[in-house]
Amino acid sequence: MTFQLRDYQQASIDETYRYWADKTGDHPLIVAPTGAGKSLIIAQLIRDAMSFQGTRVLLLTHVKELIQQNAEKLMTLAPECAADVGIYSAGLKQRRLDKQITFAGIQSVWQMAFKMIPPPDLVLIDEAHMLPKNTETRYGQFINDLTICNPAVKIVGLTATPYRLDSGMLHEGEGAIFD
Repeated sequence: MTFQLRDYQQASIDETYRYWADKTGDHPLIVAPTGAGKSLIIAQLIRDAMSFQGTRVLLLTHVKELIQQNAEKLMTLAPECAADVGIYSAGLKQRRLDKQITFAGIQSVWQMAFKMIPPPDLVLIDEAHMLPKNTETRYGQFINDLTICNPAVKIVGLTATPYRLDSGMLHEGEGAIFD
């Protein structure tokens, strides 16, 4: 099954690749309003990554419903990827790290970065506004550990709300994960 992205969805993907090509940074943030189809953007980013032999992708989020929704959306839109999908989530009672594409909950994997062999090359974080800037958090520790395992890892955040009342824009200031 082939799916067609809307112009703004394709533009966000194109700009992400341009960002990396221009060597602006490694961890961009895709901002799209609620209902804009972030799961379609995620599916296309994963499909694109799978075109490179051996690329490993990890999608992180904070609730099991989003883990399941994103995995199901990918398998519906890109059935060619279905055999490569694993889920690592205590809430969904699945613990697979042996697949090329892993959908996971941060609560389940935050201490697992050194057990992901080989480590992911691309990490997509859905609902990125949930990441506090404090590096002592589960997300902070996981990303720090993962960067040790794979210094070339690319991290893409997806959110509808790039601003946090307690710390400002997600890509600004000390401790910002996204650049």
